[in-house]
Amino acid sequence: MCGVPQGSAMGPLLFLIYVNDLRCASSFQTTLFADDTSLHLSHKDIKTLQLNVQNELDKVDSWMRSNRLSINKLY
Repeated sequence: MCGVPQGSAMGPLLFLIYVNDLRCASSFQTTLFADDTSLHLSHKDIKTLQLNVQNELDKVDSWMRSNRLSINKLY
């Protein structure tokens, strides 16, 4: 119903504008490139890292739902 043509020059630009405030939603280090987003987090203690990642993913999930987006989970 709405959007831009696949492969258009406007697609990546509009995506970056749309998701630019994702960085404010969590403490993840966020890398945005074209139509792709990567989230990074580190900690010396694996248990603390697991808890922090889950907490930050919950924040990102809330932000995504508020912006009518979904996460493509790659394994």
